[in-house]
Amino acid sequence: MKPDEKDRKILGLLKKNSRMTNTDIAKKVKLTEGAVRNRIEKLVREKTIKKFTVELAEGEQYAVVLATAGKDTKKMMKEIAKSGIPEESYEISGDYDGCLIIEGYSIKEIDRKIDRIRKIKDVKETKTLIALRRWG
Repeated sequence: MKPDEKDRKILGLLKKNSRMTNTDIAKKVKLTEGAVRNRIEKLVREKTIKKFTVELAEGEQYAVVLATAGKDTKKMMKEIAKSGIPEESYEISGDYDGCLIIEGYSIKEIDRKIDRIRKIKDVKETKTLIALRRWG
């Protein structure tokens, strides 16, 4: 079942702060705490919400890796996703076939992760962009 307007508001709030309490969410979306709890449980059950995450304040490094497939984009993206290396991975259109979000506690750690991605059979080429500062 697709999320309705209230569900989308709840999802938006959780994306900004996954630690927000159900009570605080309820006040913002004008529902009871129980209704919010039930909606969140439904969104998890239906796999609209895959996981709740933690964002660290300092010390974490980010990179965007653009990947080109040798032959089969879908096969490459499945292998990359299965590796568990990127935090997020997207099949994209344009000059590159995949966009991967890599996180690490140092540039060295990110570099090791990128090396592992490059070793995946269907990855032909990569281009890495290192994040200097996060806005928002």
